[in-house]
Amino acid sequence: METPQAKRPCREEETTVESRRRAERFEVLMIPEFFKMLHIRRGMWYESPDEIEAGLEWGRRKARLLRWVRRQMRRRLTSREWKCIHLYFFRGMNYIEVGDATGTNAASAHRAVARSLRKLRVAAKRCQIERDGRTSGGEAIE
Repeated sequence: METPQAKRPCREEETTVESRRRAERFEVLMIPEFFKMLHIRRGMWYESPDEIEAGLEWGRRKARLLRWVRRQMRRRLTSREWKCIHLYFFRGMNYIEVGDATGTNAASAHRAVARSLRKLRVAAKRCQIERDGRTSGGEAIE
């Protein structure tokens, strides 16, 4: 005599049910009237003119600093150090990938990046920022 077994859902049905549950976890229910009640200045993505200007100023400052770093890289680093720094920070490679690209191993790439950072830190200390945004050597860092 056979024992009755529960019918097991097929794999397609399991996937559909599971994906529906997963989607429901991230679902946020809001009534449409909520969005009508929001005033434009209190909206979820509203930024005041001061906040916009602060963000733009931050971007300009970051661009100036990046130009300064790139200029110091050209002046103070060897071509191998420059390439290691460029690949690691600007291309987002890890040390193994940097080593492969430069024909060395990961440890050598790590030492080259560390040595380069030391040189750039020394350059930054030598170019102390004065109150008007100019460095002691007349070079703008900010």
